[in-house]
Amino acid sequence: MTNPFLIALFIAFAVGTVAMAAVLAWLVMAYLALKHDYQRLSERVSSTHNDLAGLCSAALAVDRRMDTADGQLKRLSETLAGLPEHRPNGQPDHPYRSVIQKVRGGANVNELMQSAGLSHDEAALLIRLHGSKTSS
Repeated sequence: MTNPFLIALFIAFAVGTVAMAAVLAWLVMAYLALKHDYQRLSERVSSTHNDLAGLCSAALAVDRRMDTADGQLKRLSETLAGLPEHRPNGQPDHPYRSVIQKVRGGANVNELMQSAGLSHDEAALLIRLHGSKTSS
């Protein structure tokens, strides 16, 4: 005859083994899910790192351009400071001054295009900005 204690021990061992196998299967699935998440996050961090490196590179290029433009502006400012003044009140003559005077005198788009070499859009804009205001 078999001992009931041994049968109970065998059943407990079998149940424990099945439970441990189930826990092991769950742990393997959880590990694989975490590994997949880690790979996705690693790819995102790498992509973000590449984006940041590109932004830094672009910022350096913009900084160099700004330095170049700043130097050009300083040279132009010095050049303009050395030019003689054209107007009696000390302000330099505006390039559109004569055109604006023609507009105020009643010149139309075609006259401005022919006399000042303006495009149609430029002439129309100057007439809208500086022409006489007629009430409707």
